[in-house]
Amino acid sequence: MFAPFKIRLDNLIHAELRIVHRSFAAFQVCGYTGFLLGFMQSMILVQRLGLSPLTLLGITGVVILTFWTLMMVTKILADQEIIVYYRHEISVAAMTALFLRLIGQPVLPYLDITVLGIGLFVACGRIGCLMVGCCHGRPWHWGVRYSDEHAHAGFPEYLVGVKLFPIQAVESIFALCVVAFGMVLVIKGYPPGSALVFYIVGYGWGRFCIEFARGDTLRRYLWGFSEAQWTSLLLGLAVVAGERAKVLPASTWHGAAAIAMGASMVLIGIWRHLDDSHQFELLHPRHVREIIGALDQLERSTQQAGPDSESSRCAVGIHLARTSLGYRISAGQSVVGSCALRHYSVSKDSGSLSPRAAQILSHLIARLEETPDSFKLIRGNEGVFHILFDSSSDCRQPRAQYPENLAARRQLTRRAM
Repeated sequence: MFAPFKIRLDNLIHAELRIVHRSFAAFQVCGYTGFLLGFMQSMILVQRLGLSPLTLLGITGVVILTFWTLMMVTKILADQEIIVYYRHEISVAAMTALFLRLIGQPVLPYLDITVLGIGLFVACGRIGCLMVGCCHGRPWHWGVRYSDEHAHAGFPEYLVGVKLFPIQAVESIFALCVVAFGMVLVIKGYPPGSALVFYIVGYGWGRFCIEFARGDTLRRYLWGFSEAQWTSLLLGLAVVAGERAKVLPASTWHGAAAIAMGASMVLIGIWRHLDDSHQFELLHPRHVREIIGALDQLERSTQQAGPDSESSRCAVGIHLARTSLGYRISAGQSVVGSCALRHYSVSKDSGSLSPRAAQILSHLIARLEETPDSFKLIRGNEGVFHILFDSSSDCRQPRAQYPENLAARRQLTRRAM
């Protein structure tokens, strides 16, 4: 029922957009659009509150200069272009506050407007991320599939053709909702700083949850949580501290939100420690990349062995690959008539692979190999599980626009917003 929609969605995702007979990078088009819309929104709010348009122009210059300087410094230090949203948001807010202090203007009213403009910029920027494939989601049973066009623009080649959950679109919609509510607070005359703290806490909670669905490998983690999740918690605590110091307008739910976020991290950490399937480590984006590499290795080994086309039913061979966490995957191929049937066996070096872990691996392999999630999981001896997919899935016609194998998917994305 949803197949036509998925095909049309895939066709709308392009790394470059053609405008007036010229091609432009989609990420840049969305970024410039977000900047323009954010400035227009800020100008409307400035006029609504009776603030100074000249001060807004000065803030705009500070925002551009801070963004560009941080991007250049990061590029020099990391030798590549990396845009991390939270780093830029904090830097822009700090420099804007300093600028307003220096020119003797009230800080909180302008920070309300500035942060809402940043939020609109983020909402548009995430659409750019969706278009080019950076900040992508995890493999899922439905989603967006990227092509070689995106790989040439920096998308990881090993994920070409794999359905990824469109988490960028989810974050874009969520950011728009936060901005819209923040504008209501400003227009209805809530105390200065109300929109600022609402955006920090509201977007922070959303970003904390969204991070669990992110699938890019260049993210930094501490104790199992990403840099953005820790930043969301720290910003929430900073808001509470600012409210206690009477620098920011207070609200009881801000403190509750920060405590709930910290408690969630503790509970999730305990659950991960007690989880015998080790789902977090198993589905970590870096381990998923290893599994894709293992499937790629098995694919090449099977192709080198070659099917026995003269036999109507025969086994072609069993090949084994291993990940750094000790998960072992073997693949075999049989020929039944004109259909090549693949089957997998999964195990772990320690022999402690749980049924739940085997099921998680089965679903992941099904999504990576573009086979249906309907399969038979058979428990063998000594912790080995066998995965048998429906034979009908192996007789389908190959798609022209996406490669069927996982060969040559190696390149890492260069944006980690």
